[in-house]
Amino acid sequence: MLPLLLSSGSFVYGQLTAEWEIFNESNSLLPNNTIRCLETDQENNVWVGTDWGLAKLSNGVWQIFNKANSGLTDNSIRAIDSDSQNNIWIGTTLGGLFKFDGANWTQYNTANSDIPCDFIRAITVDSTDRIWIGTIEGLSLFDGSQWQNWTIANSGILSNNITSIRQGKNGMMYVATINGGVYYIQNSVLTNYTLLQNGVPDNTNLSVQVDNLGNPWFASAAQGFFTDVGNLTWMVFNVANSPLPSNSLKCMILDKDQNFFIGTHLSGLVIRTNNNDWRNYTKTNSLLPDNQILALSKDSSGNLWIGTYSEGLVRLKEGYLGLGESHAEEVNISPVPARETDEIRLILPNANCSFNILDQLGRIVFSDQPKTNSILIPSNSLVPGTYYIVLDGNNFKTTKIVII
Repeated sequence: MLPLLLSSGSFVYGQLTAEWEIFNESNSLLPNNTIRCLETDQENNVWVGTDWGLAKLSNGVWQIFNKANSGLTDNSIRAIDSDSQNNIWIGTTLGGLFKFDGANWTQYNTANSDIPCDFIRAITVDSTDRIWIGTIEGLSLFDGSQWQNWTIANSGILSNNITSIRQGKNGMMYVATINGGVYYIQNSVLTNYTLLQNGVPDNTNLSVQVDNLGNPWFASAAQGFFTDVGNLTWMVFNVANSPLPSNSLKCMILDKDQNFFIGTHLSGLVIRTNNNDWRNYTKTNSLLPDNQILALSKDSSGNLWIGTYSEGLVRLKEGYLGLGESHAEEVNISPVPARETDEIRLILPNANCSFNILDQLGRIVFSDQPKTNSILIPSNSLVPGTYYIVLDGNNFKTTKIVII
């Protein structure tokens, strides 16, 4: 057993709370439980792309759009984004691209436009309301009247299969592909970077985000997630060097506070906060109904919307209980250091409190409602690591960090 240390003062962590709400075919008007894409528009409406139509959730009210009741000609939705006028842009697998202004539908496909393919995997609206479209036959840019395409045939890129697009600083566009590495586009000039030529950690990436410094972050299919910190210098987070539970990632978003939310193939939801704290929600340790996450979006109220492969749509609202530190110095711990044969003794301000020990992921690993102000914990009941002691009494709340 390593030495046991007690830290006090001001802490980021209090007791983490998680509020879950699940929407599926059984308890809502959601047309299908497979959620392929999500978008939160300027009015905080949540748009949900499924395998059987498009859904809009607005203040608890559902509206469903499909081939039978709208201008959509295909129910298989794969991409959604919104522009500055709150027009909704929708990508499908067979019908091409659709624009919906709240009343009228406009379709763009290979029959009536220069879009290279009707299978749309990605849509991003840039800062000037130009529409960037990722298809399985190349990348397109639509300015409202003219089209520009980048394909293997006309640009020398290694893959036409575009999965994600994001705008960075100074008009730079970052593009993720399947088996083609990553593309950087500046002033319509595309540069292709790959594993073999440039050390890109993975040639297949399913999501790209840009942080507030302008650095692109890529979520890969087999190598975790990584960023270009400058001059094609790659910093990687994977199962070997971080708490990431899987290297196989499906989606990723980065919120305005620079917190990462990552959907994995079979290991649930991962959150990496801006101060490098990690959490992993799964079917086992939370109310998350499916460990395969396909889509993520965060609304202006702080709700995280999670699209699952087979269990519908999930709303997660995290928070922390307010924890004062007025009694922090009254919590004493001994012995220091502790050995495997020792019992760890905590002396509390009083016996009228609940007592929890949480691990770094916010899971309770020890809990007690003491009858006295003294608690004994066997040293061998906790593996080495960092823990949070949360005390909640009648007239105080406090948190301490314990390192074993």
